[in-house]
Amino acid sequence: MTVTTITPTDAEIALTLDAAADHIESVGYCKKYLYSVRQAENGLPLDKCEVDIIGAINVAVHGTPRHVGGDPLTWAAEKALNASIDAPSVAAWCDYRGNGKAKAIALLRDTAASLRGEAA
Repeated sequence: MTVTTITPTDAEIALTLDAAADHIESVGYCKKYLYSVRQAENGLPLDKCEVDIIGAINVAVHGTPRHVGGDPLTWAAEKALNASIDAPSVAAWCDYRGNGKAKAIALLRDTAASLRGEAA
């Protein structure tokens, strides 16, 4: 069996990061997990629950904040963000004090702009 891996382009990654930012603007931002478990337990569909950055990327790529595995675009988007932060990971960055909704959206949009070669 031959496995082919397609490497996403910077433009595709930027579109994904913008879509993730749009999703956070729409549903809100949470810390500590991919999505608000409290909202989900109260019956809100997962794609309507508040999300962290990784959850928002998952929604942009898969339609759900949960990890569904293996898409090179989700990994490429996370890797691009990792290069833009001073934290061990995006998940850790999300949990840092002071990194709320506005900073998460700015990180996503600034990284997308950087990938496009725009001045952020």
